[in-house]
Amino acid sequence: MPSFETKRKQYLLITSISVFLFYAINQSVPSGYSVGAALLLVASAFYLAQGPLPTLTMEEKISIAALAGFFVVAVFIYFWHGNPLSTLDVPSRFLLAIPVFLMLIQVPPRLSWLWAGVAVGSYGAGGVALWQIYGLGMDDVDGLTNGVRFGGICTMLAILCVAGLLWARRDNTAHPWPWRLALCLGVLAAGYGSLMSGTRGAWISLPLVFVLFCLGTFNRGNLYRACMAALVILLAAGAWYVVVPSNPLKAGYDQAVEDISGYVENGNAQGSISGRFELWRAALINIPDKPIFGWNERDYRARLEEQVANKELDPHVLNLAHTHNLYLETMLRQGLVGLIPILALFVFPFLFFFRRLRAGSCNVRILAIAGTCQLVVFGMLGASHVVLYRNDTLLFFFITLMVLWGCMRQEERQSSGPSSSLAK
Repeated sequence: MPSFETKRKQYLLITSISVFLFYAINQSVPSGYSVGAALLLVASAFYLAQGPLPTLTMEEKISIAALAGFFVVAVFIYFWHGNPLSTLDVPSRFLLAIPVFLMLIQVPPRLSWLWAGVAVGSYGAGGVALWQIYGLGMDDVDGLTNGVRFGGICTMLAILCVAGLLWARRDNTAHPWPWRLALCLGVLAAGYGSLMSGTRGAWISLPLVFVLFCLGTFNRGNLYRACMAALVILLAAGAWYVVVPSNPLKAGYDQAVEDISGYVENGNAQGSISGRFELWRAALINIPDKPIFGWNERDYRARLEEQVANKELDPHVLNLAHTHNLYLETMLRQGLVGLIPILALFVFPFLFFFRRLRAGSCNVRILAIAGTCQLVVFGMLGASHVVLYRNDTLLFFFITLMVLWGCMRQEERQSSGPSSSLAK
């Protein structure tokens, strides 16, 4: 039986390659996000079968309990409502995430492979956006799945590239400038994909993302330079907004104003935002009737049809597949018992990362910034889309969260013990 350290070295390459592939082809290859995730799942099965299991902190136990809790609730709701077996497909991902998490706690990927995968994945996402805009003549980029999800993932890829720029220092790599160039190009490519998608739900998280970067990086020594850099970025963004009158931000804002005013003044629910408002109104009307365990899918559809027939709701609600809100959708389908583990998956990991924003180790702070940003982006995007009920965004959320946590814990272990080059 190989020693733990020998086993760790053997799996280090596997996790590094898997994570690189997960990001590198995430948005540029059909179902590319599943390749790296599948490799990690298979590797974790072999890794855990050889033992020993990692010693978990209370933070990790709480996170695993939230994952397992959502699956257990989903199984209960499946029997309670008599739902189709397909309703357990997504919840099974929550359970399958646990062995991957257990492996990544002990054997996270090399940080260089993580940032390289993020950069390459950003180029691919930007390339898809360019192809759809100029090659196919599309007005809004949809990516290979859905515009909202594509834009949300592009936003996170750009943020991860910015975090990678903070990592690209002489004490982490012998050649920081090539890394900085690669990651800067990644920010531009992924940012372009996000802008062209018109994903307003992800953009509204950016002010909070900026605050988190400030909390994790600002100190007395760099405060002046950081403020000047932030001012330059804001001025450049403002100039671009004014100089380019047909930019996606202005177009998205104008469309939002038109949708909202039409809904408020005329009750028009045919627009993108106004249709969601009507769906949210329907959910808020019906959730109080079954708040604990939610609605059976068949019964809720019948209730909507009845309310439309009685002119209580706009007929447009019958044409939309879901509520476009992670939290309302969960309350409708699983009630309060299903919402609790969902909220736990956002709140507790955020607090665990947040408490490390002022850690002594620079790499720990960088990974904590990325982790809190991930939770803010997906948490706020969940207000306009069911991000944890779609495979691409669900896997991106889980894998990114677990990779960042595993890498951060590895950096903590190294900063408190003998130095090692394994995570570089």
